[in-house]
Amino acid sequence: MERATRLSSLILLGVALLLAMGIVFSSGAVSLPESHNNPGSSPTPLVRQTDGPSLQPNSTFPPEVPVTPEISHPKSGRYVAAWMPTEWDTDNARFSFEANLDYIDEVSPVWYEMRSNGTLRALGGSRDETLIEAARRAGVLVLPSITNGFDPDRTGYTLRNPTRRSQFVQRILEEVEAYGYDGVDIDFEAVPDEERDVLTAFIRELAAGLHAQDKILAIAVHARTSDEGGAYGAQAQDWEAIGQAVDRFRIMTYDYHWRGGGAGPVAPIYWVEDVVEYAKTKVDPAKIVVGVPFYGYDWVGNDGSGVTWLEIQDLIEAYEPDVNLREWDDRGEVAESWFTYRDRDGRHEVWFASRRSMQAKLELVIKHDLAGIAIWRLGGEDPRYWDAIRETLKRDPYEVQRSIIRYLPEP
Repeated sequence: MERATRLSSLILLGVALLLAMGIVFSSGAVSLPESHNNPGSSPTPLVRQTDGPSLQPNSTFPPEVPVTPEISHPKSGRYVAAWMPTEWDTDNARFSFEANLDYIDEVSPVWYEMRSNGTLRALGGSRDETLIEAARRAGVLVLPSITNGFDPDRTGYTLRNPTRRSQFVQRILEEVEAYGYDGVDIDFEAVPDEERDVLTAFIRELAAGLHAQDKILAIAVHARTSDEGGAYGAQAQDWEAIGQAVDRFRIMTYDYHWRGGGAGPVAPIYWVEDVVEYAKTKVDPAKIVVGVPFYGYDWVGNDGSGVTWLEIQDLIEAYEPDVNLREWDDRGEVAESWFTYRDRDGRHEVWFASRRSMQAKLELVIKHDLAGIAIWRLGGEDPRYWDAIRETLKRDPYEVQRSIIRYLPEP
């Protein structure tokens, strides 16, 4: 009897291993067209209609939209979320979205803005039926992003007043229901420190309303490595309280060197890990999402401007600089590329993420067993970033372990 039981367990374990291997290694990669790999070339967008027809609030959604059944999230063992512009760089953003639907779990088109009077402003390209339908077919969750216009004076009037705050929450809930979203992403930046408690109250109230509808709440927070410090607005975000309320805690782990400071790496690996280690003391790791930049900066002195990988390729083609890789410095791993060039404005210094940078951040997510990554933003990025995502997440040992355990008998 004991031998038979042992044999049965071995058979079950073998079946589980085969199933797990199928789950982890069966994802098919979607290659970007060759023209997109050529330095300085402009990609041919898969979808030209970036300001597509908007749904009407009283319409039935989705109208005969085929939904892929039984798609579990995360698709790859870790959530892959991405913010998506729809008012600017729309063709490149839509191209990237369409090309990587197989690995994207959540898309957050930047569709809404909070007005200072507590109303909700729909931005250009919002409520795009074609985008929502494409997401539904591919099993991508749609969590539109709501910002405060990155204006520190925008939130106080509404959040400080309980009645106005509840009315604003209700407007969001009605919008989610009317257009069939899977939830929302809140990206309130530069909120004054003194609004910390009312911001927390707003997040708790919104979370309760969304969860009652079986919807998801994500939030974008400023990166920091301790209770003190961080960018302006970081102290208004109570990580522990907010982390308990939301479903996705997206940390903006980029802009270590930013447009208003001196040149340097945008998201060095050692700093990202410091942020993660602090976050784990405040928030459930299963909710923590690491922000990854799909952009770089071009500085002249202390004045920087954001550049995409495609724009960087144009600079390399035009000025033929020596492109360097900063692998490590005295603080740890950096994994970013940089170069300099001169024009009539003076000496420029450009920093941007390497493929190794993307891989290292994914390895960090796996090492700390975090929820996943959030990309800022789709459009004009290096295709090799997506190669790194596909290759690294397929090797995720935690997902193999979870897949095996799923099929083992209860002890």
